[in-house]
Amino acid sequence: MSKAIIFDMDGTLFQTNLILEPALEATFNVLRNDKLWDMETPIEQYRKIMGVPLPIVWETLLPNHSLDVREKSDEFFQKKLIELIT
Repeated sequence: MSKAIIFDMDGTLFQTNLILEPALEATFNVLRNDKLWDMETPIEQYRKIMGVPLPIVWETLLPNHSLDVREKSDEFFQKKLIELIT
């Protein structure tokens, strides 16, 4: 029989403002560098939806962007999260 342990990471294993928000800022910096975003990082909007699945995060924060852009943003965001956690 397999066993698993599930952690509620957000606020339990690390402080959100020290990990998630810098990763989001870095992701939007990449979008700005690629000329895909020209506004401030929507941190406040992200805080309102924090905890929803990541595909919903990108649909919400990047509603006018292609699925490809959303998926690449998600991939970079997750890599940045791992970098900031380790």
